[in-house]
Amino acid sequence: MTKPKRTSLLATELRQIRSKATGKNFQISIALPFAYVDDSINIAPFDKPLTAWPVVYLTDANWYFGMVTDIVRSMAWCGRTTDAIIVGIGYPEEESLRETWRKGVAGRTQDLTPMHSEKSDKYNSEWLQLDVNTGGGGKFYKFIKQELIPLIDQEYRTDPAKRILAGHSHGGLFSMFAMFQEPGLFSSYIASSPSLNFADNSMFTLESEFAKKHKSLPAQIYLSAGELEEGADTTDLTDMYRFAALLESRKYKGFSLTKQVFLDNNHCEVPALAFQAGLKLALKVSSLGTNHP
Repeated sequence: MTKPKRTSLLATELRQIRSKATGKNFQISIALPFAYVDDSINIAPFDKPLTAWPVVYLTDANWYFGMVTDIVRSMAWCGRTTDAIIVGIGYPEEESLRETWRKGVAGRTQDLTPMHSEKSDKYNSEWLQLDVNTGGGGKFYKFIKQELIPLIDQEYRTDPAKRILAGHSHGGLFSMFAMFQEPGLFSSYIASSPSLNFADNSMFTLESEFAKKHKSLPAQIYLSAGELEEGADTTDLTDMYRFAALLESRKYKGFSLTKQVFLDNNHCEVPALAFQAGLKLALKVSSLGTNHP
């Protein structure tokens, strides 16, 4: 047996980006469809590979990039969804796995929370033994919109009309925050178990402020939670239902919402189920045998 070597997913790239908006370094993981790399690899249901591909922007890439890449690729083989470019936004590797994990958790706690929470700062700082500051979601959104998306669109064959933002927990919270900033920037938003009660339910306030000024919300939204995400310490399930009902009551023009509860699943068990269901909806092929998603 040969000496072990570090492995990576097929047809993937790693890039480091220094963000002007946040002043931080991000590790960007990019998975390309096989047919993008080699057009002789024909993936159903297309007679020819796409000339422009949907892009899934995924937060928490240190945790979910491999999972989501495999989900998108495996679904595409059977023809009801199209393959896509996966752009995972994560954090650089440190000198040890422990440091990568600690700094990654601290980084995502800052970047994925649009509002500041002293309670969260205190809890995470004590837990991680790092200085954690919530409320960086605005700068993180600016990084994605002004720096990352233009770079991806410039260097890869992308379809700007088919952009998807996906995240779990704080990542789901950020997906909903991003939707209210500029709904048309992404065509679909996937929020798996979004932490809607963060910072005293501030997301509900943000939605209310948005509703006062807007009659349209051109977005396809997928919201989900696990049946077991309800108890003395968590209200994620109830919050998801409340938020979905609020959105539906507005009757926004151009808006569609799918909500789903996964029975006998808790917060840590639902990501794979939610990402599969949400991406199946977002990447659905409208007409089999065509060359368009």
